[in-house]
Amino acid sequence: MKNIWLLLFFFYFYFCPSIIQAEIVNTKEVYTYESLTEDLRELSRLHPDLITYKSLVKTPYGKKIWAIKVGHGKPTVLLHGAHHAREWMTSTLLMKMIETYASSYKDKRTVEGYHPNILDEVSIWFVPMVNPDGVTLQQMGLFAFPSYLHPSLVEMNKGSLNFVRWKANLDGIDLNRQYPANWENLRGVSSKPSYQFYKGTRPLEAIEVKALVEFTSEIEPEIAVSYHSSGNMLFWGFYQWGLTHTTKFAIDYYKIAEKLADITKYKLEEPESHQQGGGYTDWFIEEFEKPALTVEIGSLIENSSLPLDSFSSIWESNKAIGLFLAKRALEKRINNHNHIM
Repeated sequence: MKNIWLLLFFFYFYFCPSIIQAEIVNTKEVYTYESLTEDLRELSRLHPDLITYKSLVKTPYGKKIWAIKVGHGKPTVLLHGAHHAREWMTSTLLMKMIETYASSYKDKRTVEGYHPNILDEVSIWFVPMVNPDGVTLQQMGLFAFPSYLHPSLVEMNKGSLNFVRWKANLDGIDLNRQYPANWENLRGVSSKPSYQFYKGTRPLEAIEVKALVEFTSEIEPEIAVSYHSSGNMLFWGFYQWGLTHTTKFAIDYYKIAEKLADITKYKLEEPESHQQGGGYTDWFIEEFEKPALTVEIGSLIENSSLPLDSFSSIWESNKAIGLFLAKRALEKRINNHNHIM
């Protein structure tokens, strides 16, 4: 009997390693920059033919903004998270997507009906943590950084030593109010560096945003998604760009947004005109005339990160999004090619 069990163990270990392989991304704990860095290296080691990564820039406080590529194709889509420090669960979500797509590709398993072999023809780029300094401050507090920074950080946090509500980078700039689209007309912003809502003195002032803009221009994705929290909502459109529902672009764009809303069960919204501008998706639509969406995960919660126990439902809503977008990107590329021919 003992020999039989040894044979069975050998069979599963050799032929079905993913069955006994432990999960890499831990979704049950606070997901830090260090965890993300360790996980992406381990995932690329396990899937060297599918996953590659690079640093877009190093922040003034020594943290790299990682970009991770999953797939082999030339058409690309781009998903990114944690522009805002307290919204680090978006990083967990995107890293879990990477792990799931890679293991499903290896084992030839579908994800909610979407087959990962699409990754032979399309690449998905992930930038899971756009604001690693802010995330670290929000999670770890003042003593994660040198003491000379403490007075200014406390001042930007309105005198509080509790940084759980922090959204900005360490210079007090709200990164999702740093993009050129309608930046000069933004309303509801702070007049000076703060834990939230300060748009800076000029667009692309923050190195995190400048790096993401340059990277986006480098890979020219067919579709982009900016993950935020919270509110269980999905935003599409950019008012200042003059988008109308009657153009072919708007019709195709809306179909993608509508399908995403159907998959996630999030409410589909167009931002009010006073809310538009300064954000990544605003800039992407204006710059590339391609679809971009902002996805707000989790129930509405203010001045804090989402609770850990909310991840399981968020995952169920979002786990197939990357593969769905990859499929749409390939269809879009093929249609454009046929139109040219």
